[in-house]
Amino acid sequence: MAAIRVLVVDDSALMRRLITRLLESRGYNVIDTAADGEEAVAKICALKPDVVSLDLEMPVLDGLGVLRRVMKECPVPVVMLSSHTTAGARATMRALSLGAVDFVAKPSGPGRLDAMVDELVEKLRAAATVAASKLVRPGVGMAFHPFPAGKVGPSLPPPRGKRPEDARTLPGPPDKPAGVSGRKEVPPVIPADIGSVPEQHAGTPSSMPTVLRPVSRSPSGAPAGTAGRAADAGRAKADRDTTAGGTVPRLVVVPKRSARIDLVVIGSSTGGPAALQVIIPALPEDFPAAVVLVQHLPVGFSGPLAEHLNRRSRLPVKHAAEGDPVIPGRVLVAPAGFDLTFRGRPGHVTVHLDAGSGPVPPGGFRPSVDGVMLSAAEVFGARVMGVLLTGMGRDGARGLAAIREKGGPTIAQDESTCVVFGMPKAAIDLGAALKVVPLGEVAREIARLV
Repeated sequence: MAAIRVLVVDDSALMRRLITRLLESRGYNVIDTAADGEEAVAKICALKPDVVSLDLEMPVLDGLGVLRRVMKECPVPVVMLSSHTTAGARATMRALSLGAVDFVAKPSGPGRLDAMVDELVEKLRAAATVAASKLVRPGVGMAFHPFPAGKVGPSLPPPRGKRPEDARTLPGPPDKPAGVSGRKEVPPVIPADIGSVPEQHAGTPSSMPTVLRPVSRSPSGAPAGTAGRAADAGRAKADRDTTAGGTVPRLVVVPKRSARIDLVVIGSSTGGPAALQVIIPALPEDFPAAVVLVQHLPVGFSGPLAEHLNRRSRLPVKHAAEGDPVIPGRVLVAPAGFDLTFRGRPGHVTVHLDAGSGPVPPGGFRPSVDGVMLSAAEVFGARVMGVLLTGMGRDGARGLAAIREKGGPTIAQDESTCVVFGMPKAAIDLGAALKVVPLGEVAREIARLV
């Protein structure tokens, strides 16, 4: 079998040499390197590597700019190298929505380069198997249409401040003062990273506000004036292709009847952040169940994922914290580095987080999709729905089977739209999936079954 052909892109000459040497020692064929984004685009399109290792922070053209151009001009699987900072984690979420298959966090200290390269080796191998047709291609959008061709769904969310007369007020936290709505402010229609939230160290469950809302501020921290709005407009234009095709998924319609489901648990891994941007923004603000997302991520990256989804969704999306109530019409993102389980009884359920007493065993995850789904099946019985999306390995197959055994509906993403058809295939092979549907139909199927 021919060695996988890799292009290494990094502005650090030392990192280019080290990554090249370590990849070649593991059997990869590093066909060339690039020191900046413009050089990277030229070499990717000319050399057509099997896969690219791409640094996020580079001169001339950064990693996000490279992704925008490459996915339009000569799409190829890309694995990002990201810093462990909050800003780096936020940029990584944008990179995944622009077409990157996966990412590896750069070493946070000396002596950890070998561990990073070990992870990079595995992710490059998986990414190299992904067909170009399955990559997110801005302006093309292989699966970013929640309704099949010819079907028309409800209109896009109205701009901020333009709310439908029959908009439902979402329940707020238990201690919310009377008369104050817990309803989420409607985000802008364009799927761009407009504004920011107060700088936080992502990954710590208690560090995220209950409902993150986009705010626009000048560099001084004051509300943005004309200059701030102009800067935001520039970012909006640059990030207009954050969701393939530059569109927000159409909202699905929830049947007008009593909800049969109290909780929807969605699990994903490789390719999951982009898939979640198809599903979560398509759910309407009157969605009658709680949603918990379990995405395999390193510590420090689940908070920015919650921010990223919150900016694009009608439902409020929150980085879960200890004791958070599981309530209808709100999405909780399981924090990386914590096992998440449920306590209480239906109608009075809260989230419990446990950092664990030791390291995660090889091949394991914290949180694991299996762990969250097994706990949900135990607490909610037949009133929980399980959804398993793209990802490597088998995590979630047992959990989905447990939900189905309790009588709850289960959905798996089909092979044609998965970046990696590992987790859904394992569940399908177990007979755990009641429905197998393309990514673009998952949100509608959730709404139908809820």
